[in-house]
Amino acid sequence: MAAVASAEMTSVAEEAAILYASGHAGQAAALLADYARSAPDRMEAQPWLMLFEIFQLQGDKRRFDELALEFVVKFERTAPVWDDVKVPGATSAQAPAGPAAERYVSLTGVLKGDKDTFFQSMVQTAQKGAGLRLDFSRLEGVEACGSRRLADTMLELKKNGKKITPIGVGRLADLLKGMIGRGGEDEQAHWQLLLHLYQCQDMQAEFEDMAVEYAVAFEVSPPSWEPMPQCKAVAAAKSPAPDVAPHDDGAFYLSGVISAASEHQFQKMAEFASIHSEILLDMSNVPRVDFVSIGNFVGTLAGLSGSGKKVLIRNANEMIHVLFAIMGADQFATILRRKVG
Repeated sequence: MAAVASAEMTSVAEEAAILYASGHAGQAAALLADYARSAPDRMEAQPWLMLFEIFQLQGDKRRFDELALEFVVKFERTAPVWDDVKVPGATSAQAPAGPAAERYVSLTGVLKGDKDTFFQSMVQTAQKGAGLRLDFSRLEGVEACGSRRLADTMLELKKNGKKITPIGVGRLADLLKGMIGRGGEDEQAHWQLLLHLYQCQDMQAEFEDMAVEYAVAFEVSPPSWEPMPQCKAVAAAKSPAPDVAPHDDGAFYLSGVISAASEHQFQKMAEFASIHSEILLDMSNVPRVDFVSIGNFVGTLAGLSGSGKKVLIRNANEMIHVLFAIMGADQFATILRRKVG
């Protein structure tokens, strides 16, 4: 009987993982919830853990907390803990470095201003080190309230003496420029954030040109240039490639959704692999591996393994773990499971 239940659970987990990988998180969650709650005597934790991951990545703390209460009662063990950093709009990776090191935060998806926990955690993360490396290279959009909150947060960090190193500024600048000229009161927030970015990058000429345009557009005095040495000093140093978080623990950190757009990240991984016999890939900042791209990803692992490299993967979420099992990724890499609960 247990074998039948296990086979049924495996089938449900695999179907949910494929749905999630295909971009259907809601359908995956509904399938898992239905299975997890349909039979009180089932003591299989995996569907529950997958459901926790989906609620976390969707930023649905209410449903996460409700599930946690059910989980504790059913399994008589500690439930997974909500992580404020892993809210929509951001992924964060931190090296085990001392207070003199900068921390890394990658902003993804659409930047909104209603995610209080994210902006609070950004400040808290910066407090643990010398400042932040803010990676904008994977942003897909910016709302006015998001521009306003980000500018305010960066100013707060500046007042607290924290370094700010923008990465992938061109991506955010393009998004902001695309929002300027449409009209409307909200547009002002995009102008202000772009001006702040120019200051942070020591781009005085660009700042002054835009300050004049800003003054004309909103009938105000043009903003004054204010040097930001804590940005300039770091920006003058050689920055890491935008796809790779600066870590010193020997791992290569993947980030964002692994998809057809991840080619450059794979190239960086290949460069990393060329100088290491043992390759540790960290996927703590990967919310999803796109189903269309999982074949290419596993093919990359196969190529590394075939060339004599030892590949280890850590911190992949539950949906990715199941997807790896479906695609046979464990034939080419050692998959290290995260501790939960």
